[in-house]
Amino acid sequence: MIEITRYFDAPRERVWAAWTNPAELAKWWGKRGWTAQVETIVMDVRPGGAFKVVTIHDEDGRTMVNEGVYREVVEPERLSFGESTVTLTDLGDGRTRMDFRTAARMDETAIGGFNSALDRLQEELRT
Repeated sequence: MIEITRYFDAPRERVWAAWTNPAELAKWWGKRGWTAQVETIVMDVRPGGAFKVVTIHDEDGRTMVNEGVYREVVEPERLSFGESTVTLTDLGDGRTRMDFRTAARMDETAIGGFNSALDRLQEELRT
């Protein structure tokens, strides 16, 4: 089990939108140097709905696909897809705690890439 906790200076509803709105997700999904293609994003945010995002490497055009099925959707608190769960806790004062847990196999490179994406999310939420 991999667990990552982040704190964001943004209201929970804004963080929820970043995880559930294709236009918002495209701004931060993928590690630096990779760009999510908003036109390829599928987000049927309901239990049993599909999730898919294609990212393209900015320099050499390689592609990476992340996809799964939403298992649980409790707006704006919890989102489960594939083997991963994102829990958002309203801390008050416009701040949010995000707990990400996954049973998916991730090597150190994948974990680093995901943390890079979360850094981008942090930056996006500041704007």
